[in-house]
Amino acid sequence: MKRAGTLALAVGLVAASGARRAGATDCAGLPSPIWVTGSTAAKPLLVEIGKLMAGQSPPVTVVYQGQGSCTGVDAILSATPMTGTGLSYWDTTGAELNCDITGASGVAANIGISDVFATTCYQLPGGLPASVADYTGPVQAMTFAAHSLSKERAISGEAAYYVFGFGADSQVPPWQFEASIFKRDPLSGTQRMIGAAIGVPPDMWKGTATTSSGDMVTRLATANFPDQTIGILSAAVAQDNMGMVKTLAYQPFGQKCALYPDSSQTANDKANVRSGLYPIWGPLHMFIRLNGSGYPANAKAGEVAGYLAGTRPTPSTIDLVKIAAQSRVVPQCAMRVKRAQEMGPTTPFAPSGACGCYYDQLATGATSCKACTTSAQCPASAPACSYGFCEAQ
Repeated sequence: MKRAGTLALAVGLVAASGARRAGATDCAGLPSPIWVTGSTAAKPLLVEIGKLMAGQSPPVTVVYQGQGSCTGVDAILSATPMTGTGLSYWDTTGAELNCDITGASGVAANIGISDVFATTCYQLPGGLPASVADYTGPVQAMTFAAHSLSKERAISGEAAYYVFGFGADSQVPPWQFEASIFKRDPLSGTQRMIGAAIGVPPDMWKGTATTSSGDMVTRLATANFPDQTIGILSAAVAQDNMGMVKTLAYQPFGQKCALYPDSSQTANDKANVRSGLYPIWGPLHMFIRLNGSGYPANAKAGEVAGYLAGTRPTPSTIDLVKIAAQSRVVPQCAMRVKRAQEMGPTTPFAPSGACGCYYDQLATGATSCKACTTSAQCPASAPACSYGFCEAQ
C-alpha cells in the first residue's frame, strides 16, 4: 500500500507527546471510548453524536482529535496510533471537554474521518481492503478565497494551476507574490481536493504555509495588499468569515463561466454543488474496520459512523439535516448528483427519503415545495411526503 504522491505522514503531527498534563483527564479512563481522528469538518456533527452516545446506558464516549484528512485515512489503513493531548469529548449536555492520551504507544483509532477519498491519500489499485468500509456522509465544497476588500471576483482552473504550481513565477496578475499566496499542507483535505481539481500535487504547492483554516482566514484578512491575496478554504469556513474574506467564483478548465458553490456569493443554498455545476466538492468519509463477517469490528463505532453518514436513524431530539444546514454542508438526502472518486464524473442521484425541500427551508429560510403531513397531499410530480414537504422520492 503506497501513499499518493510523495507525502510522508508524520505520526503525531499534532501534539505527539505521550505525557499527560498535570490534572488532565486520561482519555482511556472515560466510559467506553470510541476513538475518532482526522478532518475537522465533522466536529459540529460529532458534538451531537457525542452527546447522544454519552446518554446511552451504559454510556459511550466519543473521543475526537482533529487532524489532517489523510491522517484519518492513515489511522485506519496503516493502523497509525493516535497520540497527544487536548483531545475533545462531549457530555450528555453537549459540553466539550478535553482529555489526554497517555503512554508512548498511543491508541488505535476506531474511525478515521477524511474530506477526501482514500485514493486521494493512498495509491490503492485494488480499492480499499475488504477489512475497511467507507461510510460517506454530508457533502462539502472547497473554494478559493481572498481578502474581503480584494477587487478580484473569480479564478479559472488554468490560473489556479499556475498560481499554486509556480508561485512568484506564475505570471498571473495580481497573484505573483508568494507572501500573499496562502496554502495549507499536504495532509489537508482542502489542499488535496483542490489540488486534484487544478492538477497541482498537494506536496508541490507554492505559497506561504498556514497551520489551519483559522490561520488561513487570519492571514488573508490581515494581508497588507488585499488584491494580491489568495488562499483556499472550505465553503463553510469562508461563509462563516464573510466579513474578513470573500469567496472567489471558480471557472473549471475549458468552461466559459465561473460559479460559486451557492447560487450567488452571499447565498447559502449550495445550489451549484447539489446540481453538480460547481465541481470542487466531495462527501465526508468515515473509514472503519470490519470483522470477518463484514460488520464493524467495534459495534459502537459502527453506530457513530452510521449516524454521521445518515444511514442510521437518530432519535427525534437530533436533527442531523438541520445540523448540516447550520454547518453549511449538504446531507446526502439533499444532493441531486453523486460521484465515486475525487473530482470524478457526476451521475444523477435520487436519494430515498429526500430532504432537499427541508434543507432549502433550513438553509435559506424558504422553499417552493408544497408542505405536507402525508403523501396523499402531494402531487404526482412530487408524490412522497418527506421531512414535511412533497418530494420526488
